[in-house]
Amino acid sequence: MMRSLIKRANEKTRLVHLKILLIILLVVTAVYFVYFTGGTKKVYVHLLYVPIILSSLFWGSFGGLTVGMVSGLLVGPLMPLDVSSGIMQDPVNWISRMLAFSLIGFFTGHMLDWINQLNREAQDRNLSSPFYDLPNTTKLIFDIESSIDSEEHFKIISIKLTNLDGIEKYVDSELVFDLVKNLAKQLEHSCGRKAVYSYGKDELILLVFDDCVEDYEEKINRVLKHYSTFPISLAGYDIRVSLKVGIYEYRGEDISPTEIYNKARIAHEQGEHRESGVYYYDVSLENKRREMHDITGALLESIRKDELFLMYQPKIDIVNNKISGVEALVRWNRNGNNFIGPDMFIPIAEEIGFIKEISKFVFENATTQMEMWKNRGIDIKCAINASAKELIDKDFINWGQETITSKNVDRSDIEIEITERAIAYNDKKMIKTMNYLKERGYQISIDDFGTGYNSLMSLGEIPFDILKIDKYFIDRIDRIQIRELVKLFIEYSHTFGKIVIAEGVETEKQL
Repeated sequence: MMRSLIKRANEKTRLVHLKILLIILLVVTAVYFVYFTGGTKKVYVHLLYVPIILSSLFWGSFGGLTVGMVSGLLVGPLMPLDVSSGIMQDPVNWISRMLAFSLIGFFTGHMLDWINQLNREAQDRNLSSPFYDLPNTTKLIFDIESSIDSEEHFKIISIKLTNLDGIEKYVDSELVFDLVKNLAKQLEHSCGRKAVYSYGKDELILLVFDDCVEDYEEKINRVLKHYSTFPISLAGYDIRVSLKVGIYEYRGEDISPTEIYNKARIAHEQGEHRESGVYYYDVSLENKRREMHDITGALLESIRKDELFLMYQPKIDIVNNKISGVEALVRWNRNGNNFIGPDMFIPIAEEIGFIKEISKFVFENATTQMEMWKNRGIDIKCAINASAKELIDKDFINWGQETITSKNVDRSDIEIEITERAIAYNDKKMIKTMNYLKERGYQISIDDFGTGYNSLMSLGEIPFDILKIDKYFIDRIDRIQIRELVKLFIEYSHTFGKIVIAEGVETEKQL
């Protein structure tokens, strides 16, 4: 740190010396040229305006005034009007010129000072947060770049207040500003520079240098823990703040300031969105996020490129050891050689609103396959997964009805699979839809049973035909507690004439 400061000071001193040398050289050259071209009666005396104006640019009004006076004196009483005849200048002539040089130097410098001041004010506005009296991320990038050039090591800490929008909308919009200002003040520290920045209303960024006070990081942890653990009293309200904190340590890597800042923001994307936590940057998380963005773009083209396809997982009736039906499972072969798992692309499809297109693809192709099997004398039931949003969408339900009507497929052979969590998504509408589908002849199965919010508590209210016990329980069925729970599920369902399917039976012991 000290070495970089000395280096910067030496560079600044050298620059000042170079400027002085340049002005002296220009003045001497101009004076020399005036003398050897015959004196001040010729136009060459005006060459001195160059160093005068340049000095105004370098040092402002004082610099312009000084060089103007010196230049006026050098081509003043000692400089002949006409060198060849030896005629000297009239004092009024050279004094007037010296005053003109001085005034031009002074006012040029003053005007440049004023312009520079306006530029500084505009730059300050560009580098300041529109919400708080703090520098913004543009200033942060400049400071990071400067620190990299100075070979400094530092940590960048991104603090995201994840519930600030709710406080602004439902409690008090002015309270938001007081809350963030108060937190920023608590996080100020002695690093010899301002190092708390603002991004938008709900994010603060800190630069913590290695030369900061030793206990500063401990202070940050105390402040953040206090804010996220205890309610903050402001304007008569007790507010609990949710903070996601991301930390990236810079140790001289060859990366840009923007990348450094983004790595801290990537770090705080870990954990649940509304839960407080402190997270360090993890390169695997960045790679995963990059992969997800890449997949998101490609997913929108997957149907058009004919990359999605269906596989059919058989359901085995353990009484007669025969196939009693199948479940249609969508798979994605991206670019012909890269298989993307449904656990990755289905959540993305739901998030970006593409799940309906995928569901239509599955329904269309599964019913087409059922029709082909039926034409070959194979009558088999097929289970098709459906999301909550689709089942409460009348347009989707009507489209499904029309698709079935256009094919040689019985509704009773189609099993609509709904996850237990999906039923909790919108209980009343979902149960109404399920009753409607049963009346139309479809079978209804509850998928992933035991992992959601209802379980046995509200099972009696759900109109279902088939209960699917989640693989989680089957994998642990050797434990007495799990085994008794599974037994309870089966007995309950059989009591009411329902069918039970166990997912993921892979060993003889499990069977």
